[in-house]
Amino acid sequence: MDRWRGLVDAVGAAEGVLSFGEGELDRERLAEWLLAHQIRKGRQSGLFQPTAADFEDRRLVTGERLKTKLATTHILSQEAARILRVLRRGDPDIAAAVALTATRLSETCYALQHCTIGECAASFVGYVRFVWGTSGEAAAPEITWRLRTLSEHRDGTGRWKSLPFYYTLLVLSEIPLPAARDELVYAAPAWSSAARSGSLEEPYAERRRKLQERFRNRDSGTCLA
Repeated sequence: MDRWRGLVDAVGAAEGVLSFGEGELDRERLAEWLLAHQIRKGRQSGLFQPTAADFEDRRLVTGERLKTKLATTHILSQEAARILRVLRRGDPDIAAAVALTATRLSETCYALQHCTIGECAASFVGYVRFVWGTSGEAAAPEITWRLRTLSEHRDGTGRWKSLPFYYTLLVLSEIPLPAARDELVYAAPAWSSAARSGSLEEPYAERRRKLQERFRNRDSGTCLA
């Protein structure tokens, strides 16, 4: 696909290839498309502009639906900037775009404090992924205290209150830190039953199946590969 209906489509296409091995991706075309949808001026500078289709769909890459336009805009912006860095690492235009997003996101309640109220919970998890994806090991101390916040939201069943379960697992699976491993171990009782329950359209069902496979195959003492 060389033209996307919106950020959900564009981010989903990238994630399908980069995180789940789905097909191929025209990286240059996608990078240019994402750059063209970043807001450069005004109060929302650094965020990416969703389309009407995005607000109709409101899907995370793991299939969960978001309820508010605010969460949709922020999580898609987090994902778009992180993907840009993956697509063209070292490109000065990309670096400037990611820095602009980082500045805007750093002003949010979920970045400044342990804000996981309502759909800030999903934005909080998405921000963890953004920071790790753009800063890596240098952000380990910041990531660690944020991940410890997850333990405060455990509901005792392997899930977390208010947090999108599969998306949270995806984020944790990418971070090779002890705090992430602790939460993955906690989630073990809920994972197998969650993966079997209900029906879901593609590509989300297959992505969850692949997450389950990673979860089962993880080495003891390491993060998911």
